[in-house]
Amino acid sequence: MVEVIVLERDLLFSSGIESAVRKHGFDVRIATSSKALSQVAERKPSLVIVNLDDINDFVALKMLKEKNECCRFVGYYSHVNAGTAEQAMNTGFETVLPRRAFVGKLSEILDDV
Repeated sequence: MVEVIVLERDLLFSSGIESAVRKHGFDVRIATSSKALSQVAERKPSLVIVNLDDINDFVALKMLKEKNECCRFVGYYSHVNAGTAEQAMNTGFETVLPRRAFVGKLSEILDDV
């Protein structure tokens, strides 16, 4: 079974992501803090979706990414935090998009899983 972990504090926004993931027939877990990302190491999901505005420690995220090479990491960010995109790409994220573009491409991202 394909599992997706979503790191998003905004429960309203995460519910939209959760709905899209479930429509694709995937299991989904919502994490509301970066500490909850420890689930990634334990569960070995196929996809991790991260609100990059909620990440304080990109070094820890890079280590987590390296431990879970089979897992695809997708990040999104507020357009006012564009510097975050570069940090995420250096961390190993395959896809990094502004929030609005992420919403428009979410179905396509899930199709590629």
